[in-house]
Amino acid sequence: MLDNPHPRPYRPSRLALATGVNGERGQRPSDVETAMGVRVREKPTGSKVYWVFICHKKQRRAKRIGARREAERIASEIRHQLAAGDLHLPQTGPTFKELAEEWLERYPLTRSVSVTTMENYRSFTRQHLIPFFGAMPVGEITYVKIEDFVAAKRGPSGSARLPGKPLRESTLSVGLTTLRLILDRAVRVHRVLAANPAAGAVRFKRPDDDALDPFAADELRAILTTARRLNAPFAAFLRVWAQTGMREGEVLALQYQDIDFGKGTAVIRRTWTRERLGPPKTRRTRVVSFLHPVTEDTAEWRPGLTADSRRVLGEIRGLPVRPLEPEAFVFGVERPWSPRWVRAEWRRVLQAAGVRYRAPEQLRHTFASTLLSRNAPAVYVQEQGGWKSAAVLFRVYARWMPQGQPAATPAQPANLGASGAC
Repeated sequence: MLDNPHPRPYRPSRLALATGVNGERGQRPSDVETAMGVRVREKPTGSKVYWVFICHKKQRRAKRIGARREAERIASEIRHQLAAGDLHLPQTGPTFKELAEEWLERYPLTRSVSVTTMENYRSFTRQHLIPFFGAMPVGEITYVKIEDFVAAKRGPSGSARLPGKPLRESTLSVGLTTLRLILDRAVRVHRVLAANPAAGAVRFKRPDDDALDPFAADELRAILTTARRLNAPFAAFLRVWAQTGMREGEVLALQYQDIDFGKGTAVIRRTWTRERLGPPKTRRTRVVSFLHPVTEDTAEWRPGLTADSRRVLGEIRGLPVRPLEPEAFVFGVERPWSPRWVRAEWRRVLQAAGVRYRAPEQLRHTFASTLLSRNAPAVYVQEQGGWKSAAVLFRVYARWMPQGQPAATPAQPANLGASGAC
């Protein structure tokens, strides 16, 4: 039987349409061309600039080539690779901006992270990370690209807030943590990165403890004496800060209900940061004594054993406003003092006292270095000041710890109750 010289064009049966040309139900021939194909297009029309467009396994890629003949040649090579099953498009995933916005939305919902920390992440992402990486496919972010970012930020135009200035290393360090967390999502969720290129890519040394510049006892006495003459409530604020080692926001957030005047202690359960209340940095409540003798020339570190250390009780009781509400703030009553006002008043006091200027945070360092130099137990100092661990104290304040002397034991603070000091 001879073949029909004029065969009728193939028309797929209903079954073929239902099962598809590759046996996949519901897939028409046109669907296959869309799912796997290569096209050459002039873009924009009339420009004589040609692009190659690829659709393969639900992925779309476009590449600007230029001349039409070269674009056709590249498209032909890609078609051969498609036919042989040798084409593997890189898994680039979403753009960095898409991933970053997704992470900013999801991360605080699935982690216990403070509002302030999240604000820092969000600010760095939108001011620095998105402008640099924004349109870049996540799969194309490499170790070298991250090095380029760090180099740009450490350059003369790295700071977004201060034109012509580099970004501070402390800020950049926090920003690289943000970048690492964002790219973790590309590894774990989107699976477009085999490993996180930001993990250990760039490291900065820890802030050197030479930056610590605590006050000597005579300097502290001069500061407090001058403050009492200029502004008695501010003097009480400074003494509480110096004798407890609290963070500034924790002192500002103190309420009358937190203070036990009989024991000379305060419960630290909140902080005042960016004009709002929040939990302490370590998110743990602690009880501290504000009777530590940091202003006296003595070898004693235990609270309440010297007359000058107990002076703070009278200074707090003598504040001009003593509201009835237990939720009232000790320093500010209805609302804590502004940190900006504290800075201005601090500068005025130091200038009048003739003491070399240091930031008021040095009061916290003065507390730690003084107690440790008097052989107070590191664990006790860590618990009073709210440091994350005693290891931090050993790393930062080692130079103030006595050498060659018997170490105080953590049991010593427990004996304070017998002495009636705390």
